[in-house]
Amino acid sequence: MIETIELPWRLGTIEVPVPDRYIRPAIEITGEYSGQEFDLYQALLQPGDLAVDVGANIGVFSIAMGQAVGETGRVLAFEPQPLIFGILTRNLARHGLDRVEAHRAIVSEVEGAGQFADVRTLPEGRKVNFGTIGVTSRIMPEYGGMAPTPVLTLDGFELARCDLIKIDVEGAEEAVLRGAAATIARCRPILSLECDRPNAASPWVDGFLAAGYSLWRFRGTNLRAPNPKGVPIDGVANYTSIMALAVPPERNDVLRRIDHQRLQPIDSRETLERLSRNIVVMNGS
Repeated sequence: MIETIELPWRLGTIEVPVPDRYIRPAIEITGEYSGQEFDLYQALLQPGDLAVDVGANIGVFSIAMGQAVGETGRVLAFEPQPLIFGILTRNLARHGLDRVEAHRAIVSEVEGAGQFADVRTLPEGRKVNFGTIGVTSRIMPEYGGMAPTPVLTLDGFELARCDLIKIDVEGAEEAVLRGAAATIARCRPILSLECDRPNAASPWVDGFLAAGYSLWRFRGTNLRAPNPKGVPIDGVANYTSIMALAVPPERNDVLRRIDHQRLQPIDSRETLERLSRNIVVMNGS
């Protein structure tokens, strides 16, 4: 049985798994996790918008989106891990975000039945980054098993409106995009995609550039100063997260709402590969 803990953070309290070695330390030290990325999604969205969070984890960014879209908006959040999905739903309820619909599902290019790693126990003192568990991950029987998990496509929701799609699925981003092709063509949303695997990102970089989108590399860190607790982060391991923003020309106005010190233009896959090197840094340097 994986224990969880409730921690104070920028919006009250949030539940995290005790053995989490990535999100938990950031919140314990600073009172937030990946604050620049949290702020990014709130800047990109407005009341009444519809956003999608594929790879929602415990809900940090789903909460950011749910706040930003307001009572008239809607968020679809997808997380396939049974343990983490339970925490996600409780965190959404804790923050009063019934406008965020949580789905325990894999999002991919074809709908059907699949399975996903279900971590149920760990050795004493073992720490895990639950966010790195993906569709290709397997688990030793003494630590859990593979849970039957529905596989959905975003196109299957037949959304009439979609303003933002965030995808963080450990290298499976292209499969999600293929299953959202009709939604993207119809709704022309902004997309935020994890891109710390440049080889996996190359095909969709070319596709978006060919379709007239502007691409931007967004660089954030899991810790920052100043932070809600007002503590220094000198000497603490600080990891860089790299997202790519794909912005259709008709939505370019949102770029004015973003901290441009965090943005760099991407004009080719070679540029993305160059910018994506050396993503682990200390103290945000």
